[in-house]
Amino acid sequence: MPKKINSGVSGAIALLLSAFFVMVFLHGCTILDYRLQRTVHGETGSVELPGLRFDAYIRRDEMGIPVVQAVDMDDLAYASGYAMASDRLAQMVSYSLLGQGRLAEMAGPPVLDIDVYVRTLDLPSAARKQFEQLPPKYHQILARFSDGVNAYLDTHMDRLPLDFKLSGYTPEAWQPIHSLYIFNVLNLGLSFNLHEEVAFLNIARVLGPQKAAWLFPVHPDEPLSFDKARVLGELWGENGKGEFQAGIDEDLRILTDAGEQLASILMPMGVAASNNWAVSPYRTAKGASVVANDTHLPLEHPPIWMLLQLKAPGYHVAGVAMPGIPAIVAGYNGDVAWGMTMVMGDSQDVFIEQIRQIDGTDHYRYKGEWHPVTTRTETFHVKGSDPVERTIASTRHGVLLNQALSSKPAHPLMPPETKSDFRLAVQTTLHEPDNSLESIYALNTATDMDAAREAIRRIRFMNLNFIYGDADHIAWQVSGRYPVRKNGRGHLPSPGWTGEYDWAGFLPVDRHPHAMDPVPGYLYTANNRTIDPGEGPVLGSSWYAPERAERIRQLLSTDDAYDFRAAVKMQNDRHDVMVKKLQDLFFDSPTAGEIAEAIDGWDDPRRGDQARLALDILRDFDGNMTAEASGAAIYGIFQHALTRNLFEDELGPDDGVAWQSFRSLNRGIYGPVQDHLFERPESPFWDNIHTPDKSETRAEIIAASLADAAAYARKKMGRNPEDWQWGKIHAYTWRTPTTKMRKHFPLFQRFGAWMISRYTDRGPYPAGGGFNTLNVAAYHRGENFDVWLIPAMRMVVDFGRDEPLFLVNSGGQSGNPASPHYDDGIPVFLSGGNRQMAYRPENIRNQYKNVFTLQAPQQ
Repeated sequence: MPKKINSGVSGAIALLLSAFFVMVFLHGCTILDYRLQRTVHGETGSVELPGLRFDAYIRRDEMGIPVVQAVDMDDLAYASGYAMASDRLAQMVSYSLLGQGRLAEMAGPPVLDIDVYVRTLDLPSAARKQFEQLPPKYHQILARFSDGVNAYLDTHMDRLPLDFKLSGYTPEAWQPIHSLYIFNVLNLGLSFNLHEEVAFLNIARVLGPQKAAWLFPVHPDEPLSFDKARVLGELWGENGKGEFQAGIDEDLRILTDAGEQLASILMPMGVAASNNWAVSPYRTAKGASVVANDTHLPLEHPPIWMLLQLKAPGYHVAGVAMPGIPAIVAGYNGDVAWGMTMVMGDSQDVFIEQIRQIDGTDHYRYKGEWHPVTTRTETFHVKGSDPVERTIASTRHGVLLNQALSSKPAHPLMPPETKSDFRLAVQTTLHEPDNSLESIYALNTATDMDAAREAIRRIRFMNLNFIYGDADHIAWQVSGRYPVRKNGRGHLPSPGWTGEYDWAGFLPVDRHPHAMDPVPGYLYTANNRTIDPGEGPVLGSSWYAPERAERIRQLLSTDDAYDFRAAVKMQNDRHDVMVKKLQDLFFDSPTAGEIAEAIDGWDDPRRGDQARLALDILRDFDGNMTAEASGAAIYGIFQHALTRNLFEDELGPDDGVAWQSFRSLNRGIYGPVQDHLFERPESPFWDNIHTPDKSETRAEIIAASLADAAAYARKKMGRNPEDWQWGKIHAYTWRTPTTKMRKHFPLFQRFGAWMISRYTDRGPYPAGGGFNTLNVAAYHRGENFDVWLIPAMRMVVDFGRDEPLFLVNSGGQSGNPASPHYDDGIPVFLSGGNRQMAYRPENIRNQYKNVFTLQAPQQ
């Protein structure tokens, strides 16, 4: 039997947390910083390291951003491993363990469900296949990168960062495959649309499929999925009480919980967003292209991205990197610049399978015949607990989620008890042959537009909109792998036994959308639907609302002297074009009279005054979502109140699975709140089931939400509307994954995590922006106003300048809270500034003045 992993919370962790309590509250954070200084790597000095053939250098600027220099690719990979580990070792280890489904070995039982989910999807196997498919050249790069990480570990094992002291976890030697584990973790966070299909099933449990379909819009001009809902309705049985529902209830609950925990560690499934655009030379101030990109990811500390420049003969590239992957994901290489956004492509489908035991073995039905499921056993080692074993079964469509994500078995060796004849399988593109990491290296070294396009076309693992350019050209190319379905578009779950909804291969790369040097002189994407229905392939159904894309087009179309300053200004733009649409609805449509009539009909004059005050503020609002704006406050609170008034009566309570699933639909993609407000006046949700006659109208619910908005503002910000400011309730707070996971911990660990957060977290800071602004600052509509989604980096490349690259991330370069570079990027982010990232040798020497030498052994 596998051995139990010791060092539970009751032992070393308890002592460490107690020590932490004493240090923080009796001595203060300054003293703690002093005690932890030996865990911070120096920016100058030298160390002799075995394995280097020649000296290598890590140059840093005043923000700690590194330029790693070596005489060849072998030593560059080695030095980059050392540099990355010195900045983000704990993050690298966490991401690697997450990608292996081994996070519980470090963090204990609270994260076991995440490990089970990761290994149910078999991410470790996908990483191993990708590693095996890499050419020897890239095996060597990853091996040398591993040598560099391990050199850092060997020289710092007695002074590792705080994360390891608190967890009691000793990191194992880094292996080349670990970078592929992290690569898969990144792709998991960027994948669609499993979370929507699970949310549909959770909501359909409460409402039935036909009514649930009202909550899953695709786009303002596309119909709702009533036909598919009708097919699923036949499975539900009368009033949603059928055997199918009984069979999947527990599966859905635990899958939803695992998704929420994964969101705390990395990012919510299917919510990553971004903006990118490029402007042709003839529309720029200096007659050379401009490329811009800002990726929207969860607000956390340290940020997901780190900034990095890698330099060796024949290889020089700068930009953003994922900790643990020695390559630039978005950046500039002296000839070409590129940035990416999510296509929102649908590469995940949920299939409902019929299961039957035949001769003691589970079989699934397919086209009238019964086939045995395939099984594998996974063992999970959990810190402080006994090992857990789970049997994971699969059909032709993919893994059966319930076999691993169901109630705990009575004995670790026993699979869960079967509860009905229906189970959920998920089909993904994760295990298709892939050479995307090799292609990213090819993009890093592309010297012209043709080479860049060919590299992007071969990136099949992630569905991305690449906008790229050189000094003379701009282009857009879609990467990824898109299933071709026999029937439907994969938006909602499908019966698996008929074969009608099976995948029939993948869209050929030659049909992936592409454009170069368009007539208008600019290109842009913002997770919007880039291809209208009937004009090209259907890539997905989970588009973000169109307002960000509309704003980009609005600004680019009016500027014929574009430069990096205009791009930086756009990336900080907080104008929400939906405000004008709301004003048109409230003040220049038949709905305006209906709202006024509803308000006039109330018996409570005070409530009527509140609604009219909210209307007056919205009428005068210019749409700029600044932190100081009262209009922004009422606009944001109104959407929050409408969310609850329109849907909570049928989807509550707040802690129920249906409401939590509904909340996930409003995280970012075009969702039911906006869709109902502007497109669905006939929806059955325009009522309140708790009132005797359920006769509320759309106008009455809007009027009530306006009154609630003013009442909330008065309660939180005072009686005087002049004191109402968006930033007083809408705030940035940089939190670590430990802080975010706190609610999942046992009581003592929860208290310890709170104590740690007093040292590791930053904020709150007043925030402007919202869901639809280019400078995004999304919050949880219907729950609170805490910002959770932000631009995790902002990049501009202006080929007309001597130094084209400008780049910042959302926090600091270091993941060590004792480092001065842990949080020194936050003021730059809050100010909306950007920083030049010198690329030319003479400018590198001037900007990156702090030099740490990695010395090769003396011969």
